[in-house]
Amino acid sequence: MLFPYRNDPRKTLIPYLNTLDEELWLKKSDIYPNNVAWVIAHISSSEDYWVNEIGLKKSCILHLDDESSPKEILDSYIQIRNYTDNILHTLEQSQLHKLVEVPKFSDGWIPPSVPTLSWLFHHVYTHEAYHVGQIPVIAHINGFQKPLF
Repeated sequence: MLFPYRNDPRKTLIPYLNTLDEELWLKKSDIYPNNVAWVIAHISSSEDYWVNEIGLKKSCILHLDDESSPKEILDSYIQIRNYTDNILHTLEQSQLHKLVEVPKFSDGWIPPSVPTLSWLFHHVYTHEAYHVGQIPVIAHINGFQKPLF
């Protein structure tokens, strides 16, 4: 199985997110600019972008914006991973070596290694792990229960 760890953070995070009131999803502090809603929407939209636009050269499937509710954000978070997992399960090992064209980013970021489909999936999963790590920080700063990672 490819990337067997990919959904491990979600096993704790999704049940946690289901317990949060909308107020906590949206709570911000003066010392940290993002909230839980932003983090989950960002993870979802980024996965959609990298898998669809960059990897498959297709249009994104999610439609999140600043007005999206926590329920819509959580549903999109679950939807995009189910979608990505379905794609991953259809790929042959040899297809993962296909080169992927990565756009030029305004901040000068470039991939740290040759961008292949394998690299793209790894990038999506490590990006998620990085941002999931922000959620306990947000919860702590704002004084509500942290996920039990």
